[in-house]
Amino acid sequence: MTRIAIAIVFLLAAGCAARGSEMRYQVERGSDLERELGYTLSVQDKHDEWRSDGGDEVFLIEGPAPEYVVKFHAIALGKLKDLFELNLALSDANGTLVQAPLAIRSRWNRESEVDVRLLIKKDLIKEAVLTIRCGGSPNGEADYAIRLGVVPVLTLPKKSPPKKSLTEAMTIAEQFLRAQKIDVSNGVLLWAEFRNYLRNERDAPRWDIRWLVGNEQVDVWVSQDASAKLIRGGSPPRTLPQKSFTEAAAIAEDFLRAQKIDVSKHVLLRAEFKINFINGRETPFWDIAWGLGDERVIVEVWQDGSAKLIRAR
Repeated sequence: MTRIAIAIVFLLAAGCAARGSEMRYQVERGSDLERELGYTLSVQDKHDEWRSDGGDEVFLIEGPAPEYVVKFHAIALGKLKDLFELNLALSDANGTLVQAPLAIRSRWNRESEVDVRLLIKKDLIKEAVLTIRCGGSPNGEADYAIRLGVVPVLTLPKKSPPKKSLTEAMTIAEQFLRAQKIDVSNGVLLWAEFRNYLRNERDAPRWDIRWLVGNEQVDVWVSQDASAKLIRGGSPPRTLPQKSFTEAAAIAEDFLRAQKIDVSKHVLLRAEFKINFINGRETPFWDIAWGLGDERVIVEVWQDGSAKLIRAR
């Protein structure tokens, strides 16, 4: 499958005037014409797009972004079989200010798909028009104009706090593993995290818990309804934690109390044993995160028992 894939940053653009024998159509949201064209188009706050990609680092991003991310995808079939250009223009009351192509599909190089991702300032999106240009029909060229300002902005699904605490989720996982004839009583806990924003938005929030048993990693997913799923595989880490998860969490809590930071009302969301390269050396540590609403408190606990505050807001 071949395609055009374009990424444009800070292109500020909309509509174009008719030329020669071309026919120009306004594509209304939810219309039969929109369904016939078969393209997909989304608009989302740039920071929300980052947040939807998962990971606690997204909580370092605060508030909305000044730009939207616009994503367009089309297959050259049906009315779009002769698609040769996708352009974006910016207009005001006096007419078109700027117009630029986002993707060009030549008659000699007919890619079957067009994918475009661009950023546009939020205060300009109402003046922005995306135009799909097609040729080769008996009536000449056909332009399909899409007003970006009427496309609903995607919102993130509401964050779901864990219905089971980490301790409860671990108990469920251990009972599930015993039923699978897997004993983790002598294993090493390496990772436990409540996954809220997942890369695959069809997945429900869950606890991901990983043990090292012998030379094998054993992962269990514990869902909100307390069901569990076994995931095997993965290489063991080169270095094992010198502090157990329980010991590292106690060190982190003592450290936070000394910093006058109270996490008694927070939910423990992640405890992960990591190995980073710092100054050319492997540096193993526990990364522990608590959450309360959108607030995150993150502490790193090193092998020697020292701790470092990463975030507390």
